[in-house]
Amino acid sequence: MLTANRDGLRVDAAASERGPVYLCAKCAREVTLKKGRIVIHHFAHKPPTDCTWASDETQAHLASKLCLRDTYRRRGYQADYEVEVLSSGGDRRADVLITAPNGDRVAIEIQHQPILFDEIERRTQAYIAAGVPVMWLGILTDKMREGTQTTPAGLVIRKYTIRPWEKWAHAFCFKELWYIDPFEGTLWKGVFSDHIIEVESTSWYSEGGEEQSGGGYTRRSKRWRTLHLQGPYSLNTIGVSLKSRSAWTSTVFNLPAGRFAVFAGPLG
Repeated sequence: MLTANRDGLRVDAAASERGPVYLCAKCAREVTLKKGRIVIHHFAHKPPTDCTWASDETQAHLASKLCLRDTYRRRGYQADYEVEVLSSGGDRRADVLITAPNGDRVAIEIQHQPILFDEIERRTQAYIAAGVPVMWLGILTDKMREGTQTTPAGLVIRKYTIRPWEKWAHAFCFKELWYIDPFEGTLWKGVFSDHIIEVESTSWYSEGGEEQSGGGYTRRSKRWRTLHLQGPYSLNTIGVSLKSRSAWTSTVFNLPAGRFAVFAGPLG
């Protein structure tokens, strides 16, 4: 966590010093301030804990929240991280909440842990009930980069194991899903397509001496997808677009009706 409570006031880890008692804003238990030359300053729960805010955040996830908040503040937006959004559909804590000069609010959820269809649908419905469009954002990790191929349009990962939340969010946002590289300050527009496996043709002879053949066709992989990443786009120039969708149901998951947000750009 990048924030905690001290004497009833919200404080940032970056502006805090060791010594005082800091409490989690969710469970009110004591948290430890982690500071160093390499790690991003943050607060961590003391184990054991069952607090829902005590997820194991990666440095990339912490850096993403910092990068988004700072970028949009420089661009004239109101922006902060770890903001509670009250809703009749269940309260949420947005990773980043930005407010445009015209008053439009957008919650950005940077998904760094695996969640299933029901959970991401529940979280999205909570934002819809609060009247705050949500944007689901992935992180372009070093592991993802290891399997990429460079193309004129960006990057391609041909054997990508799509996670349930990515499959849901990709469908919810009309088949696009954005990823952030917080250390470069860039965004990538992700589009999934089928991964096609080529089955080579082969021939052999049966016990009776008759020539047999097989293969020579292509099939769609059930395990992998191909992820096309268009970019990079600078966070300093990218826009935000609000869209609406109707409800949709498949045999696998449900998509609620409501407004959502995606990046759109670059501007100018």
